[in-house]
Amino acid sequence: MGNWNGQTKAEYQKNYKRVADIIEKSAGDKEKAMSLARQQTAKITDEHKAINRAMAAKDMGHEHVFEVFFHRAYELGTVNKQEYREYKLSKLGI
Repeated sequence: MGNWNGQTKAEYQKNYKRVADIIEKSAGDKEKAMSLARQQTAKITDEHKAINRAMAAKDMGHEHVFEVFFHRAYELGTVNKQEYREYKLSKLGI
């Protein structure tokens, strides 16, 4: 049994592919990657999809893309207010 962060292997591969597509299309431009990620998040209504895609981005080392999907997971309720606050404070070094 593999480790796919609580997802099926197919879900994990799909999320990994979606993030990889964002990175490829943005060609190293972080702002464009974040814009493409925001376009995807606008269509996501499943809180698990948002957090799973965030975790795929984090696993791949794309923190800027992670933040976009993590914020969407917060909006949808997967990430609670305290978790989101702690994350934001940690980014500020507090």
